[in-house]
Amino acid sequence: MLLENEMPTAATPPARPAIDLPPGCKLVGLIRRYTGSRCSAETVLDPQTDTVAGPTPWSCQWQVTPVPGRAECLDIATTFTLLSGQAEATGVAVALELADWTPANYVLLPAAAYNGNRLAVAPQPYPPLWRDARNYRPDMPPTITDLPRLNTGAGRSCIELSTGDVTTPAMGFQSAGTGRGCLITTVQQTRLGNSGLTVEEHANRRSARFMVSAPCVRQQQYRFNAGGMTPGDETGAAWKRGDTVVLRLRVWFFAAPRVQDLFDAFAIMRKDLAPPTSIAPQLPMSAAWQILQDKYNRQNWDEAWGYYRVAVDFHTTFAVNERPLCFLWQAGWVGGGMVTHSLLFAGSETSRQRAWRNLEMIFERTPAPSGFLYGIGDGEKFYSDGFDTPHPGQLHMVRKSADLLFWALKQFDLLGRQGQGVPPAWQASVRRLADAFVRLWERYGQFGQFVDVQTGDLLIGGSTAGAAAPAGLALAATWFKDPRYLTVAKAAARHYCLNDLKRGLITGGPGEILSAPDSESAYALFESLVVLYEVSGEAQWLTAARDMLRHLATWVVSYDYVFPPDSTLGKAQVRTTGAVWANVQNKHAAPAFCTASGDALLKYWRATADPLALDLLRDLARGLPQYLARPSRCFNDRMQPGWMCERVNMSDWEGREGIGGNLFGSCWAEVSLMAQTVEIPGLYVQPDTGLYCVFDHLTAECLSRNGHGLTLRLANPTAFPAVVRVLCEPSTATRRPLGVNALYNGRTITIAPGQSVVETFT
Repeated sequence: MLLENEMPTAATPPARPAIDLPPGCKLVGLIRRYTGSRCSAETVLDPQTDTVAGPTPWSCQWQVTPVPGRAECLDIATTFTLLSGQAEATGVAVALELADWTPANYVLLPAAAYNGNRLAVAPQPYPPLWRDARNYRPDMPPTITDLPRLNTGAGRSCIELSTGDVTTPAMGFQSAGTGRGCLITTVQQTRLGNSGLTVEEHANRRSARFMVSAPCVRQQQYRFNAGGMTPGDETGAAWKRGDTVVLRLRVWFFAAPRVQDLFDAFAIMRKDLAPPTSIAPQLPMSAAWQILQDKYNRQNWDEAWGYYRVAVDFHTTFAVNERPLCFLWQAGWVGGGMVTHSLLFAGSETSRQRAWRNLEMIFERTPAPSGFLYGIGDGEKFYSDGFDTPHPGQLHMVRKSADLLFWALKQFDLLGRQGQGVPPAWQASVRRLADAFVRLWERYGQFGQFVDVQTGDLLIGGSTAGAAAPAGLALAATWFKDPRYLTVAKAAARHYCLNDLKRGLITGGPGEILSAPDSESAYALFESLVVLYEVSGEAQWLTAARDMLRHLATWVVSYDYVFPPDSTLGKAQVRTTGAVWANVQNKHAAPAFCTASGDALLKYWRATADPLALDLLRDLARGLPQYLARPSRCFNDRMQPGWMCERVNMSDWEGREGIGGNLFGSCWAEVSLMAQTVEIPGLYVQPDTGLYCVFDHLTAECLSRNGHGLTLRLANPTAFPAVVRVLCEPSTATRRPLGVNALYNGRTITIAPGQSVVETFT
């Protein structure tokens, strides 16, 4: 419940002009006193009040500046100073009080809460899975575990987060009733550490507040190892005379008749308060590729059964058939059917031969009677999907088969470019897989989240988990020259746009989050929309992709998080801009989208010139190589050269000591980096417009430009040789789809360590 105002005990100083806000909105300063992690007393300071007297007098100075060129947008700096005495267990805050509130409002905290996480709740230990067949539902609503959320029933309704819990220190809402929206963004920390982000509804749900506080004090905290919400262990700070804290906010009100308008505004605002950043070149893509290829052939290859295992020393506490999960093969999701593409594309003869054997195993041994693929196996046997044990009821993650359908057809295209035939048995297997998706759609009008791998019956539905399937079906329509596949792909994509994207809930991609909101489904749907445009040529899919891109941006870190200086990532001076948050349950950023290169961003940008796509891709591509362990940079004693861990811990979900740490092994992020090296050019050039963009770890300088070409000086300041893939095209070529494997046999430029070259592009 919101606390009642505690009135000042002294006369109010002369009034100043009020801050101009929409009706029903009020901005206040707060002095908050804590008993443990609970706020036990609160003094409310109107912006017209400069000081408040009492046993511990405070000064509260407001500086309010309109943001040029943006209506109803204010920069606010509030300086709190203790004028005399001391204050124990005390914090300060700035809150936007909203008198006209309804639980129907959509609340966004990027990567932490979508629609306020007002979703069905099923508390479960990790890994959260539907183990009891009585819970299976084709019409399953989006369901989360015990996470920070606004309450759908009676009782306290409050989301309390740290700025480390979100991709951008921001929060906001959209009101369908008023057709208005609001976003508040701030900076990560003050001298008291990370700030707090709180959304709290009054007991009657007719008023609410959005609050930025220092220090961050959460009455309830989410703890992964505790299985959900636990009592907080934070409290206020100790203050002495003259101590000061400044809270900096940007508050923007805007027209928002649709939920999408909130995401559109966020995409504009996400970097507003972030200082400019750049990652110094340290590891070219080609050098990263060589490290990873060597590691995969040395540690991931299973010669006895002919497959590249998922990981090394990762999730070893889970086992299937008494064999640690890290030694198993998985169809999709974490890279089992994807890594072979990179190895076929750019690998050595050994890598290509092994990739062929791996594909042979997939297409000849993993298809189930339904046409879907068994999701996991140890080479000898293949199983339904699970962690500690195979799922009951033969549950199969639809996402795994959707991933493999898409990536299999990309590999068929690649084999064709390499002059190799695709074995008929492989093609028949993929066609049966495409047919299984068609049957699923025609019977249920959705792809769902889990099916019975034997029968193809839908068991658990209602999520965006199958969002990669439209991309795979679109490619299948072209490869097999069967328009049925494209018809279903379009119908499914429309369904996702109208039922998921429109309401701002993209959910259920990972196999151990129930159907919580996640980034993996978000990227999969964006990629499917881009592929549909490239295959069909229909502009409607670019329009949908434009909206999906802005939802996707909420999952990408927009600034460089300040890690504890003695943490693993703090010591390594990792820059987090471009890291990708996993989901609202597993509250960590990761090095990349799981499991993708991000090339759909390049394809969409070529078709639209949308600067958001280029910004996201540049941040992603430049940031990803810094997470690869190598001999001179292994991070800690657990990591080995060639390993990448999925943890980029900005949050304290694994404990305060886990911030910037808990790097423990090898995982799918390696597959994303390998895919990036063959699907994202290190350098993109349009000679006729003079446009060039560097995605690799090198620098470029324009020396001259004329109507015929562009001359650049390219430098490699790293300690590794760089073989740079180049995509050079006239601006008119962007009207043509890029398609798959566009960089195969393309132009490359070799630059020695510490050297530069001059190249002319025409």
